[in-house]
Amino acid sequence: MTAGAVGPHGRLTLPHLIRLFQEAAMRNTDRLGISSHHLSRELGLTWVLHRQTIWATDWPALGAAVRVVTLPTRMERRLITYRDFYLLDAADRVLACSTSTWSVMDLQSRRIRPIPSMVTASLGELPTDTSELRSPADKPTPPAQATAEHFFRVQFAHLDFNNHLTNPAFPELMLEPLDSPYLTSHVPVLADMIYHREARYGEALTAVAETASDLGPFSHALYRGEGELLAAMVTEWKEIA
Repeated sequence: MTAGAVGPHGRLTLPHLIRLFQEAAMRNTDRLGISSHHLSRELGLTWVLHRQTIWATDWPALGAAVRVVTLPTRMERRLITYRDFYLLDAADRVLACSTSTWSVMDLQSRRIRPIPSMVTASLGELPTDTSELRSPADKPTPPAQATAEHFFRVQFAHLDFNNHLTNPAFPELMLEPLDSPYLTSHVPVLADMIYHREARYGEALTAVAETASDLGPFSHALYRGEGELLAAMVTEWKEIA
């Protein structure tokens, strides 16, 4: 792990894990000729993430050698495609795994569109392995009564090549209400995120959290303005030994 990917506790952080997963997905789709760059150039479309669930048993420390394995797993009604990820250490032990759901969005209208035939043709027959990961049945919902909150404004550094708040920034902002002492002494064992709407440059955002116990489950949400829900998340934690 490089210095830029670890936090004050010397371990990989959740937002940087998501960045590793996204980079792996980008490289995989780029090799297949169906990355966001290909879709935007040829069809005016881009990939958007709807939900991601991450389970972690161990968080690698600074200097540790890791690699990411990713594969598309299935497609539903040409509207949603699923992709799984595995974070492996040097001995190929699974440190974390994740499943995610994606759609394609029209860059002009910002509306979801059917997955184009160039994608289905490139993917071919998707795996039918029973080891496919599945998200929990219950979707993350906003806190019923927030116990902590934090205010932000979307900065240029938060944006990705689609000109909106990049996916890893959503959980990054939603974790902030937990504050530094907790985040320095704990690591998540579960993070389940659902994305509802985009956020753009300069918008005022509010992150809130509700804590059920010292280790969770915690519920989180990110709002725009006067309460428009952008994303929700559930997390569970363990104390660093």
